[in-house]
Amino acid sequence: MTNKKIVVLGVGNILLKDEGIGVRVVQAMEKMDLPDGVELIDGGTAGFDLLYPVQEADKLIVVDAIEASSEPGDIFKFTPQDVKLKSKEKVSLHEIEILEVLKMAENLGKCPETVIFGIQPKEIDLGLELTSELQEKIPRVIELVLEEIGKLKSKIKSEDYRIKD
Repeated sequence: MTNKKIVVLGVGNILLKDEGIGVRVVQAMEKMDLPDGVELIDGGTAGFDLLYPVQEADKLIVVDAIEASSEPGDIFKFTPQDVKLKSKEKVSLHEIEILEVLKMAENLGKCPETVIFGIQPKEIDLGLELTSELQEKIPRVIELVLEEIGKLKSKIKSEDYRIKD
């Protein structure tokens, strides 16, 4: 199991405050000493350009802002199979694109097992900084991502990951 390639993909627009939470989580994780086989990708708003990195993964962990009509900072864990988009549902453009990328990868015969962590934003306005509500959630989101990584990397606990000196 330790030779599995795990991709942690942060998506979102960092120019729109909380919309960039996925990218900000990946940026924070870049300071960590992660095990071999774990790749961090700042997907930004790349959309279909992410098809190749998605296909190369054995396990994909996506972090993104989602509109769930809940409290700012609420964290949701789900799989693409859990999402049934209705045409009138409000979701971000890149959220739809990542689901379409996964569907395309599946149609091409190489779609990784995928888990998505969605975080309810407070503000999606012009600005480079996350709101304090979402900034405070970054450590918890990282902890959840590390738990997912640990499921494939046996005997590794989230406490075993250290910030690089």
